Amino acid sequence: MNDLKEITFVSVEEALGELRAQDKGRYYLCTCPECQENEAFIYKNNPNFIQCNRENHCGERMILHFEERENMTPFYQKEESYPHLSAEQRKALFGTTKLFQYMQKHVDSPTIDENGYRGLSRNTLEPFVVDLKEQVLVKRMFEVCQPLLGKDYSKTDWMCQRNLIFPIYGDDGYVERILLRSSLSEIEPKEIQLILNPSKDTRDFFMDISRESKNIVIGEAILDAASFREVDSTVGILALTGASKTKRLSDYLMKHRDDFQEKNIILALDNDEAGFKATKKLMDVLDEMDVDYQVFPFPPIIKDANEYLNQDEEDFKNSYQRVLSTFNEKGISTEKHTYSSRFLELELG
Repeated sequence: MNDLKEITFVSVEEALGELRAQDKGRYYLCTCPECQENEAFIYKNNPNFIQCNRENHCGERMILHFEERENMTPFYQKEESYPHLSAEQRKALFGTTKLFQYMQKHVDSPTIDENGYRGLSRNTLEPFVVDLKEQVLVKRMFEVCQPLLGKDYSKTDWMCQRNLIFPIYGDDGYVERILLRSSLSEIEPKEIQLILNPSKDTRDFFMDISRESKNIVIGEAILDAASFREVDSTVGILALTGASKTKRLSDYLMKHRDDFQEKNIILALDNDEAGFKATKKLMDVLDEMDVDYQVFPFPPIIKDANEYLNQDEEDFKNSYQRVLSTFNEKGISTEKHTYSSRFLELELG
């Protein structure tokens, strides 16, 4: 590793900007510093390493070194970094993001590690959930991000009992929105959403798609989409934060339509009227993109993918495999879109 070329940047943020990084879920697609082609990648869990994917033409592997100089102004004090945020808010955004990333990668979760959560294992949930474990840590989180929220939730007991945090990150790697749940089942409402970057239209969907992901599932909620990851570790994930929130995901799909041309898309929104309406909206988008997709079929008594996984994991896995089998080697469906009877009833009116 010491023989690899080393490139020095002031910070990760500077490197991502200089290399024109595009967020692809688990990794950033970047311009290769050696051949200048947009074919290099940096995995988020190893930001000190970049490799060109053009193995027969370049394939260069390099070390990225970051040095925060004492005389340099930190990112969160620079007005050009989110100019509509105050310096205090930028510092809060930086601190909250670092807290979540550290907890996700380095801190064990008593809620998840022992028996999983909602049928999902630690490996499946790690990219999506932060377990703050104790109220004192949740209280501290609210203290750190208070300038972004405009309200101090650290003194609200029922908010501080929400130890499970699902952060949504933007293209620059900074948190934009969080979903809060509790490992205590009696806490209501079961989920609360908070916007952590009030200076922009925040992303309201989760994305985790690796370079190797041939199949991508779109779910109505992160636990539903992650249920497919539990039975297929390679599947890519796009997850809404509610059936009504299809616009930003639709815009993202259209903007990045070329990235999805060779993918198999599985629509697995909830098996209810709201889910059917959201599915129809996304079908229209995917038809316009001219990409192939299937609608995941649920048994009549099953509402969503996570319920299906927990009630009958083997049947859920078999249903998923049957959907995959409808895509041929070129990614074109051999059996045009599968629908549940309830979906057809809604569609035909």
